[in-house]
Amino acid sequence: MATLASLNKTAIANYAKNNKAKDSPASGGSNVSYYDFSQISGNWDCTNFVSHALLAGGAIPYDTNGSGISSKGWYYRSLSNRSSSWSGVPNLHDFLVNNTTKGPAGSATTYSTFKYNPNSGYPYAIGDILQFYLSGSYNNWRHSTIITEYYETNTALVLGALVTGRSGKGSYNNNQKAEEVYPGDSKRVIKLSGYYK
Repeated sequence: MATLASLNKTAIANYAKNNKAKDSPASGGSNVSYYDFSQISGNWDCTNFVSHALLAGGAIPYDTNGSGISSKGWYYRSLSNRSSSWSGVPNLHDFLVNNTTKGPAGSATTYSTFKYNPNSGYPYAIGDILQFYLSGSYNNWRHSTIITEYYETNTALVLGALVTGRSGKGSYNNNQKAEEVYPGDSKRVIKLSGYYK
């Protein structure tokens, strides 16, 4: 039976804040090299960046020993040998919310602002993942970020998430209000519960 261990969500958020603007971000884990997926025509780096942030928080990869681009596990060995969950927005979501074996895990909920109550705390945490849907011609989940802070909306004690992420060289979110990313489209939080050893 897999054991669920804690992730360091502060380290996840700090990785995002410290690496978002770098031309060549640091690896989140010493045994996994960083490859910028935005170098591939028509691709972005956001979910790969989030995967490295998870490594920085202590998550361990789940390498299923597949070949090519595998639909199982969560790992990166090389551009031609990795899991689709490492860099695909919907694929990472599906892996995290269904994982009970090895690597990071969590549960998804619809994002919304919330009225802060000191007795009930926060519905999502700094270091959790926030993903964005893009309607129109794309019509799919498009962008992954890390929640790095909260902000107070125009209504007293109603808080929202600030997100940090990286799409590619010179393209990143820096503590941006979640409502400003693809305004009007759906947003979901992946609340990280830990990682399986």
